[in-house]
Order: sequence, then structure tokens, then C-alpha cells
Amino acid sequence: MPILKRRHRDVPEGPGVIGPVRLCRRPEELGSVRTGDVVVLAMPDLEAETAQTLVERGVAAVLNVTASSTGRYPNLGPQVLAESSILLVDRVGEGVWQALRSGDVVRVHDGAVHLGDTTVATGVEMTPERVRSQLEDASSGLTNQLDAIVANAADTLRRDRAMLLEGAGIPALATRMKHRPVVVVTPHPDAEAELRAIRRFIQDKDAVLIGVAEGAELILARGLRPDLVVGRADQLPPRVISQAGEVVVVSAAGRLDRPELFETHGHQPVVLTSGAAPENLAILLADHHEAAVIVQVGGPTRLVDMVDGDVADSAGAFIARLRAGSRIVDAQAVAWFERQRISWFAPLLLLLAGVVALVVAVASTPLGHDWLAPVFDAVTSRIEGLFS
Repeated sequence: MPILKRRHRDVPEGPGVIGPVRLCRRPEELGSVRTGDVVVLAMPDLEAETAQTLVERGVAAVLNVTASSTGRYPNLGPQVLAESSILLVDRVGEGVWQALRSGDVVRVHDGAVHLGDTTVATGVEMTPERVRSQLEDASSGLTNQLDAIVANAADTLRRDRAMLLEGAGIPALATRMKHRPVVVVTPHPDAEAELRAIRRFIQDKDAVLIGVAEGAELILARGLRPDLVVGRADQLPPRVISQAGEVVVVSAAGRLDRPELFETHGHQPVVLTSGAAPENLAILLADHHEAAVIVQVGGPTRLVDMVDGDVADSAGAFIARLRAGSRIVDAQAVAWFERQRISWFAPLLLLLAGVVALVVAVASTPLGHDWLAPVFDAVTSRIEGLFS
């Protein structure tokens, strides 16, 4: 039987920050962090709220497997740590998960992580100067991206004004959406979890399900059937076409490519002539056909998510959400309200408890005792008669 190696828990000597390791693979594990810990996490674009939690818990250092600021937008997490004089080391690599365990005492110096006499990881020490420089670069990059999106959105509004404002070119559909909730599912890493979280809402409200390209596969994987599928012809696999209630093919040229694919499965698709992204067109379709509410699953929920990517698609997403207005809501919001719903059983218990408390209170008074004594005697006699 092999002898297990003893983990390094002795306090190492040397310069740098010294403390016990706390591995936090998921954000919810930050609740276990203690004062003086060297926290290991994997959080690109470290948010200010998370950094403030680490500051309040009095951590000694933070080791991030990835970059704490990717440059997508000016996130303030690294700055919060720097202002509190908490050491931050970026890009220490995935190998740190195997090299360290929670409780190991390590020394962090000049971007290197030492366990005993062994250097188990190296990264980039984020000095206040580096943090400030990254924040300035990200702010400049976001400004340029926003300028490009605004210019593209203005061009789109001029080019597609008739469709966006008057509905010209938006086809009629067999799928009935008027005054019904519509759920638009787009492919995204979080889409599956969001769809699972609102399944009860979908069933209770008899919501119309729109699958956008691969988003239709997610609907099928949950044991549901997409009422409508929207996408380019090359984005729609045969399984999706055969299971969909109705198919809308997006084509910039206004023609149907590979018509035999749809004929094989008995579908005559509707062609929507547009060069816009299918996920944005799905929202426009639902809005044009007067959906009561449009629940977006897998779509961008924050400004930084909306601007991160292709400028034309980002501009289209901005216009689509602006066009839908108050009709559109994100799946996370629907899931939150679903969690707040109280079942009928809880109010019933509260009502019964109130009635019992009232009876007890009345029975404790002389007048109440005179009122309830005949009732109690009748119930007692009835019970005794059952067993006599």
C-alpha cells in the first residue's frame, strides 16, 4: 500500500504573502473563505462585487487561473483588490487545481506560488500600475465598440426602417402568438440551465417555444417541442426540421437553399428576407405578432454581453430589444418570480393555524369556555362511542 505524501501545512519562510489555500472552483464556494486565506479562483473579468466580498473576508491574496480583466469592458474587481492592498496574481494556469489543496500553506512572491520548496505555479502579479493600465485600455476599447455599434444601428434603422417601424416584409405565420407568452431560446452556455429554470412557467402558461438555430436542439433535449424554428438553412439539422411545428428560414438573398431538405420532412418553410442575425429576427417576429411577453433564454442580459461580439449583431440585438420594449424580459427574471410562488398548501396551513389559535384564545376565557364546553362534550362522546 503506497504511503500518502504529507501535505505542506508548515509556515514557509521567505518574502511575499503567506497563507492557507482556499480553492473556490465555483462562485458560491466563496462563502467558505476565511481571513488570511490565499484564494484560488477562475473568474475572467472579476467583478467589483466579488472583489468586495473578498476584501470584507480579509483574504491575504487572490490567485486567478485566468485573466481578471480580459479587456472586454472596464471591470472594477482588480481595482477594488489593489485599493485594499490585496495581492492579485493572474493566469496561474489550470494546473494549480491539481497542485494545491484547500489548507495547504503557500508563499506567493513575484507572481510565483511556492508550496514548501516547490514552485507549483507562476502567473502575472497585478500591480496597481498594471491594473490601472488595463482599466484605461478596456475603457477606451469599450468606447470604440459602442461608437461602432451606434453607427451600425443607425445604418440598420435607415436601411430596414420599413420593416422595423411598419412590419414590411415580416411574413405571416401559422403559429398563433397573439396575447400568448413566447419563449425565444438561443444557443448559449447558460441557455440549458435557464430553460430548465422556467420549465414550470412554460407548462403553466402554455408558452410558444421559438428555437433559434441550435437553440431548437436545447428545447428538444428538455422533452419539449419547438412551435417555431428560426435560422439559416445550414443551421437547421434534419431532426429539428422534422420536430418543429413551423420553420422560418432566414435568407439574405430571399431564396430557399436546399428545398429538398424541407420537402423530405413535409415542411414548407417560410422565407424571411434579411441579413440580420436569426436571434434578433425571432424577437421581431414575436413582437410583430403581438406576443403578450417575450422571454429570452440564452440572450445577452447586460450591456457588456450585448457589445461583446460582432458589431452588426450587437447593433441588431440593441434594435430588437428596443423594438420589443416592455414586452421583452430575460429568463433569469422569470425564474426568480417562479421561485417566489407559494403553493396553496402553505396558505392553508397558515389559515388553519390562525383558526386554532383563535379557538384556543376564546376557550381560555370564561365566556368562551361556556360556549365551547357543549361542543367539546359532544366530540368527546362521539369518540367514546366509536370505541365502545
